[in-house]
This record gives sequence, structure tokens and C-alpha cells, in this order.
Amino acid sequence: VKPKVAALASDKSEDAAAAKAEVKPKVAAKADGAKEMQVQLDELRAENAALMLKIMTLASPDAELSFSEAQMETALAAAVTAPASVIKKIFPERVILPKRPKRDMALKQGELLTPASEADIVWPIPGEMPPFWDRPPMPTPPASTDAIPQDPNPLHIVHITAEMAPIAKVGGLGDVVTGLARAHHCAGHNVEVILPYYSCLPDNQIQDLKHVQDFSVPKGTNWDGETRVVGLRTSCYSGVIGGCKVLLLRPTDSKSSNIFKGGAIYGGSYNELEAYLYFCRASLEFLKISRRQPDIIHVHEWQCSSVAMLYWDLYFKEGVLKSPKVMLTIHNMDNTGECRQEEFLATGVEGELFNTLERAMDERTIGHNPERMCLLKGGINYSNFVTTVSPTYAKDALEGRGGFLAKILKENKLKFRGVLNGVDEDLWDARIDPALPASFQPGEMAGKALCKKYLQTGLGLTVDADRPMVVCISRLVPQKGIDLIKHAIIRTKAKGGQFVLLGSGHSDPEFKKLAEGEYKDDPDVKLLVFYSDPLSHLMYAAADMVLVPSMFEPCGLTQMIAMQYGALPVVRKTGGLGDTVKDVDDLKEPEEKRNGFVFEGADNASLEGALDRAIEYYKERKEWWSVMQEIVMVMDNSWEHAGKEYMDLYRAMQLA
Repeated sequence: VKPKVAALASDKSEDAAAAKAEVKPKVAAKADGAKEMQVQLDELRAENAALMLKIMTLASPDAELSFSEAQMETALAAAVTAPASVIKKIFPERVILPKRPKRDMALKQGELLTPASEADIVWPIPGEMPPFWDRPPMPTPPASTDAIPQDPNPLHIVHITAEMAPIAKVGGLGDVVTGLARAHHCAGHNVEVILPYYSCLPDNQIQDLKHVQDFSVPKGTNWDGETRVVGLRTSCYSGVIGGCKVLLLRPTDSKSSNIFKGGAIYGGSYNELEAYLYFCRASLEFLKISRRQPDIIHVHEWQCSSVAMLYWDLYFKEGVLKSPKVMLTIHNMDNTGECRQEEFLATGVEGELFNTLERAMDERTIGHNPERMCLLKGGINYSNFVTTVSPTYAKDALEGRGGFLAKILKENKLKFRGVLNGVDEDLWDARIDPALPASFQPGEMAGKALCKKYLQTGLGLTVDADRPMVVCISRLVPQKGIDLIKHAIIRTKAKGGQFVLLGSGHSDPEFKKLAEGEYKDDPDVKLLVFYSDPLSHLMYAAADMVLVPSMFEPCGLTQMIAMQYGALPVVRKTGGLGDTVKDVDDLKEPEEKRNGFVFEGADNASLEGALDRAIEYYKERKEWWSVMQEIVMVMDNSWEHAGKEYMDLYRAMQLA
């Protein structure tokens, strides 16, 4: 604020020029008129700064202010010359958020966190700053004291991963890690998650953050044809994220290494392959020096696949880690982790050891110069068990739709299974979600209508409860059906609905162009080309339908989260989408499993077949729609079932 005020009060500003013109006649008779004029101008600048400070503190200490950009610009322009009495009139509308009292007692069974009351909602103003979705959430009550069944034979489980919700999340990987880890933690198991300590992680959102120790990690380099392995000093920190114990690793000296430095999880200037190879070695090295002997090491995706390779051929052979069995979960087979032999040296181990057909060589590169490795293949071969995130995705992979990995998976089919992901109900529950202006649950659905009105108001859309709202929350990448999303915007508007998009990715430029061009200030379309977790909660709660038109989808959490909030999914039948969503008009499916609108083709006409039906049913079958909202909300998409299935696999691995 201060630089903008100073700029507006500078000699070059029109307001300052006007002030100068007014002052000049008063000082013209004075011999040192120029000097006094400068003094007065300096006083004016000081007054401006004081007035802006006053503006920002107009509210009481117990309230928080949000101003729109337009209001702020008006205040800044007026502050150059206006006295305090005028300044106070600058803000005829301001969003004052009363402090919400903390709850000292846990919610009772079935009690809403925020009862539905239109009068108690502080309604948003379009364009308010900070944006309405960043308002402070409702304070969450203490955790329920209801007893959770404890496993009488607890295991020590260590997850090694590149992502973890909510603060180190890019896609579904982060949600899965947190959901599964928390499910087992709540059942009494000792669960730890090893995660890179990205520089972009907000330290204030990591509970009990503290330094554990520094240690040396072997890391190789190839300089001028000479191979060297040196120790890279590494720091370990402990903390709690999402209710789970975490161990965060990064190079100690940030000046000599840029590994994991950057403004986003995968947005740094460092070499990602080098960084994750180092991270895999550092994770195992920390288990070794801390004398941990977990029962299970559960690794995720290509980024952590080399853990399995290094564990069996290095740490287990040396006898320093004896107990663990290794599970690999493949969340997306599109990313396989291509690696040249010399690049593997970032682990401190020569890649030649693994660059064979029986271990990790990528068959597609045979005869190439150089022949390369596939880290995901190595992880599959070396792990005791391999899972992927839905039964259909596993079946598709074995039938050849897993690319060149199909052959490897067929060779290992006895240790390969699809386990359907779950939804973390501690994070996604319309009854207790602190991001919502009004809570709701089956039998008490008034809050959902208020959430829709709240979002319509805040985004500047037409406020109309009868207008169907289609929401799409997605990474904007080809996998997610970019062309179908764009057609759905057009079709929804043409059919009298509203469309709200939230997401970012490779296709940001074309969606930003639409947002700033054709759909700018459109009363029925809002394209938000970024990601915000609080806003996603509001959108799920406001949605009548949630669109997921993926070209392929290993599992998908979006459609399951949508149902948690009483929104009916509109999906393309592929992978986990086909496992979790059954068409409401499919008479071959049991009635109790029908929960959405499904299409199979990848063309616009196929999409229209499902989307048009959804919009028509919303408009013409109101009572049926209300019943379906409550039906999908009570469907069991929790981690409880998946957690038990994973635990059965862990136990089987121990016996093998």
C-alpha cells in the first residue's frame, strides 16, 4: 500500500500537481516560496501515509477487514488530498468478519458445525480483497472422543512420497497418502511419512516442527568423465501434517544446493530426477542412522521407486535394514521415470547395477545410445507387492492399456492388485467442514442451498436457486479432457445452467483467454484458472453436478468428494470413474449403486447425452433430485474399507 500511496503523492501525479497549484498562490509572496512549498508537500505526503494507516485500522481489534480492489484504488487516489473526515467515507461497504468463538466441546453425533441460518451469514461482495474464499474458517471443534477400534497387532509403516495433502499436494497422490496414513494411524499403527522439505512448504502449517538431526547422504557426480561419490549433508525435521507424523528431508546448505527450492512442489529450478533419486537414498539412509526397522516401507510413484531397488540390493544385503517389506503404489502409469545410467549416480550408486532387462532397463530404448532405465519398472520388479488405485485401472493395465509396463505387470500379476482409493472424511465432510458458510447433511440440507447462493453471490453470478450449477475442479491437462471441458461450458450455458471451473495446468493460457474474453463478467460462467483448497470446498458444497470428463483416470477422487457434498457426478466411464459411478438410468446396475450420469465416448455428443440428462432431471424432477442428493451422501467412499484391504496386504507381505 505505501509505495502506491507514495507514487500517487509524487510530483508526477495529477493530484499532487493539483495540490501544488493550490499551495503556490499562498507562498508566492514569500522569498523562500519554493522551499515552503516543498515543506508543505512533504507534510501532505506524511498525512497521506497516516490516513492510509487509519483506513486499515478502521475496524475494531476484534474484527477483520476485506476490501475490494476498486474500493482500495478509490481510497488510494483520494488519500493524496482528502482530510480524515473524507477518508472515512471512502468505504460505504466493508466486509466485517466477527471473530467466531472457539468451541470448547466436541460436536455431538449428527450436530452441524455451522447451522443453516441465512441471517447469520456475512455475504460476500464480488471482488472483495482478500477474496471471500480466504476468509478465516470456522474454528474446528475438538476431535470426537468416540472410540476407534484399535488393531491389537500394530505395525510400523513408513510412507515415502513426493506429495502429501494438504500442504504438499498437487494431485490425488497427496490426498491418498494422507488419507491412508491417517486411517492406519487412527487404528493404532505407528505411521510415519517421509517427505521432501520443499522450500515452498508453509512452516506455520506444520505442527510441532523441529530439527531432528543432520547426517551425510552418499551422492554421486560425473565431472569431466570422472565419477565421484561424496557425502551431501542433509537435515531431517519432524512435525505433524494433516494429523500424521512426518519426517522432512532437504540438503543442509541451501546455498550450495538448489534441490527442492522453488515456488511450487514441482516448480523449482532444480533437476527433478536428480532430486528424487537423492531423496530416495536420503530416506533409506535416515532409516539406517536412526535405527528404525519398520515393518512396511510403502513407496509411491516413479519418484520413490528407486527406494525398492536400493533397499534390496544395498541396505538389506548389508544387513542394516532387515525387517521391512516394500510396497509400491502406482497412481498414474503415464509417468514412468525415465533415467539414464549415469543419472542414477545421484543415489550414490552406479546405474550399471540396475540397467539390465531383468531389473530396470527400459525395453523401448534397446539399441539406443544410450539405453535408458525405467524407475517404475525397477520399482515393480523389486517390490514385494504392487498396487494401483482402482480395480478397473489394474485390469486395463494388464490388458495392454498400461503402455509398455503391461508386459512387466503381467509377469508380476500375482503380486499386483487394484485397490480403490477412499475419501478422507476428516477433510471432506459437509457436516463439519469449516470452510462452509452453512453446514448440511442428509435430513438437514438447507445449508447446501445457502452454500450455492453464497458462491453465486461471491463470484458475481446470477443468484438463482433453480439454475443448475455445474462445477469442474480439475488439473487443466490433456488427461482431464480439456476439449470436453470447453464444450461443457458452452453446452451448460446453452441449456440454462451455470458453469464454474477451478484448476490450473498446461492449458492455463487458453482458459485464461476464455476467462478474460468471451466469458468476462458473464453472469452464468466463471473460469478460475488457479487452485485454492478452501474455494474447492465451497464449490463442491454449492454444486448440483460435478463434471469429470477424463480421457483416462486411474481412480479419481473428485467424483467421490462430490458425492460427499450432495453433488451428482457426470463422468466419462474410464478407470476408477467406472468403478465408483453408475448411471442413474442403467437398469443393469442395482438401484442402490446408481449415483450419477455416465458417458463412454470421447466426443461432444457423448458428453451431451449425459450432461443434458443431468440438467433436465435437475429442472424437471426436483423431488427425485433432492432424494438422490441424500442417497449419494450416505454412500461409503471412506478410507475405512481401503485401509483394511491395504492392511491385509501388509500382513500377507510379512508372511511371504
